[in-house]
Amino acid sequence: MYTASKAMPVISILNGLAKFHGKKYCYPSQLKIIELIETRLGIKISIATLNRWLRAIEDDGFITRMRRIRKDKKLGMVFQSTLYTLKKKSYVLLAKMGLWSWDKIKKMISEDEKRAAVMRERKKEQNGIKNRVTLSNFKKRHPDLKIPN
Repeated sequence: MYTASKAMPVISILNGLAKFHGKKYCYPSQLKIIELIETRLGIKISIATLNRWLRAIEDDGFITRMRRIRKDKKLGMVFQSTLYTLKKKSYVLLAKMGLWSWDKIKKMISEDEKRAAVMRERKKEQNGIKNRVTLSNFKKRHPDLKIPN
């Protein structure tokens, strides 16, 4: 599962980019991937670390990478950003992590609902005490009635 820990940040960013553009692939620059990992996930990594992670998840079959090259008459071969395609294994990992996250979220929601129910019951009890009919409250509400002490 060591590779999966490296895979999750990169795969989630690549999946987000691909979905944003309505594709099953994307071709961001390495700097863009690093920027998104830092801003979206709060993880700071270097280009060397990103390349190690990409190599590890490619070797384990989570993604495929294809280097994109363009030929120019003056410059010769011009390297462009790499094309990343997510494989089924990465979608399975995302689904597992999504289910785990959803279970955690549902648990948190149910705990919050239980706390809210307890607080509502306490509030009802306190309101019941305030609104309890006592002789002095009754006299205040109905001053026209003569009630013996």
